[in-house]
Amino acid sequence: MILKVNIIEDKYDLFLFIILMIVNVLLQLVIILKLPNYSLGLLIGYNILLSIIIVYKSYINSLIALLLIANFIPLLYLNNGFHYAFNYELITAAPLFLIIIIATFQYISSESSLAFKLSYLQKPVIYIVIYFTIIGAVNIYSGQDSSWVIQQLFHIYLYLLIFPFTYLIDKKKYYLVIFSALLIIATIISFEYILLNQVIFNFRFVTFQSGFLPILSGVLFSFILFEKETLRRIGGTILFLIITAGAFVTLTRTLWVVTFIILVIVWFLYQKSKGKLSFTKVFFSLLVLLIPLIMMKDLSKVTQTNSSPNNIVETRAQSVANPLEDTSFLMRIEFAYYAFQRFLESPVIGKGLGDYLKYKVFNISDKANYYIDNSWLYFLWKGGLIGFLLFAWLYLRFFKSSYFVFTNTTNHATKYLSLGLFAGILGLCFLAVLSPILIKYKTNVLFALIFAYIEFEKSIICSSVEIKKTKI
Repeated sequence: MILKVNIIEDKYDLFLFIILMIVNVLLQLVIILKLPNYSLGLLIGYNILLSIIIVYKSYINSLIALLLIANFIPLLYLNNGFHYAFNYELITAAPLFLIIIIATFQYISSESSLAFKLSYLQKPVIYIVIYFTIIGAVNIYSGQDSSWVIQQLFHIYLYLLIFPFTYLIDKKKYYLVIFSALLIIATIISFEYILLNQVIFNFRFVTFQSGFLPILSGVLFSFILFEKETLRRIGGTILFLIITAGAFVTLTRTLWVVTFIILVIVWFLYQKSKGKLSFTKVFFSLLVLLIPLIMMKDLSKVTQTNSSPNNIVETRAQSVANPLEDTSFLMRIEFAYYAFQRFLESPVIGKGLGDYLKYKVFNISDKANYYIDNSWLYFLWKGGLIGFLLFAWLYLRFFKSSYFVFTNTTNHATKYLSLGLFAGILGLCFLAVLSPILIKYKTNVLFALIFAYIEFEKSIICSSVEIKKTKI
C-alpha cells in the first residue's frame, strides 16, 4: 500500500507551516544556548523525533521540507564549532537518507515499479556515483585512509537525492512550498549573520549555508524583475536586500563577487527575454560593472594609508582588488599548482579520493589536506579527465535544461524560478574555481533539489508539446 501523501493545501496551512519552522528554529537555538554541552546529542534526537512524527502522520512533502530545515536552519554556533567534523555532519544528515528510504518503499509498492527509466539529469548522477565508488573502493583496498575516502563519497552520494525528490514531489505547489521554506531559512540565516556581525564585528561567522544565499538572491532578483504586483515586488525586494546583506556580512569575498555575477546574468537574460537587449544597454552595463572594481581599488589606497584593526571590510575589499597581495589567495594558488601536478601524473583516472596535499611554501602545518579550494581542479586531481568530464556533463545538462524551461514556459513562477536557478548555479560554478562548494558541503542537497525541480518543469513542457503534436 502506498503511503498517503498529505500536504499543505491552502494559505492557512502555509501560515501554520511557517510558524512551525520558526518554532523549530527557536527550539534548536534554545537547546544550543542553554545546554551547550548536550546540544549535539539533543539536536540529533530532536531531528530524529521530528522525522518519526512526520512519517507517522504521512506528510511526505512536508517531511522533505522540514528535513531540509532541520539540516539547514541556522545553528550557526553549532555549525561554527563542528564545521569540519564529519561525524557530526554524517549523523545530522541521517534524516535526509530517510527520504531515500521512504521513496524506495513508495516506489516498490507502486504499480509503475518496473517502468524505471533514468531521466536527463539522473543519468550523469548515476555515472558519477558509480565511477567514484569504484575509485573509492580501490583506494580503500590499497590501504589509503578509509575515513577520508568515505567522507568524500558521502558528499558525492548527496547528489543521489535527485531520485527521491523527483519521485516524491510530483506537483508544482509542493516545490513552491519547499522553495518558500528555503527562502525563509536564508532570511533567518542572513539575520543571524547580520546580528553576529554587529555584536562581534571583527570575527567572521560563516557556515556552509552561506552557499545558499547567492542562489536565492538570484531567484529573488528574477522575481522582482518579472513580478507586476507592487506589494509583491516590495516584499521580494525586502527579502532580497536582507539575503544580499547576509552574504555581504559573511565577509566571504568570493560570495561578494559571485552574487554580483549572478545578478548580472539574471538582468541580461531578463532583458534578452523581453527583446530589450541593445548594444547601448550592453555598453553602459559593462561600464557600470567596472564601478565596484574601481571603488575597491580606491578603497585599497585608503586602507594602505589609514589602516585600522577595525577596518575588516575595507581589508577584505582591498584583497579583492589586489589578490596577489592576499595570503589566502596565494595559498589557494599553491595547492592548485600541486593538485595540477598530481593530475598530470595520472590524467585519465586521477590520483583517487585517498590522495592528499600538504603546504610547502606556506608551511602553516603538516596536516594532510584531502580537499582544495577549487572544485573543478579537485575533479581532475581525484578523478582525472573522466571524473572532470562527468561532473561537467551533469552541470552542462542542467544549464541546457534550465534554459530550455526558462525560454519555453508560460507559467509566471516557473519563469522567474528557472532564470534565478540557472543564474545561481552558473554563479556557483564560477565560485567553484576558488571553492570546494560543488563537492564538500551539504549544499549538494540543494543542488539535487534544484535538479529535480528543473526535471519536473521540463517534463511538463515536453508533455504539453507532445499533446499539441498529437492533436495536430
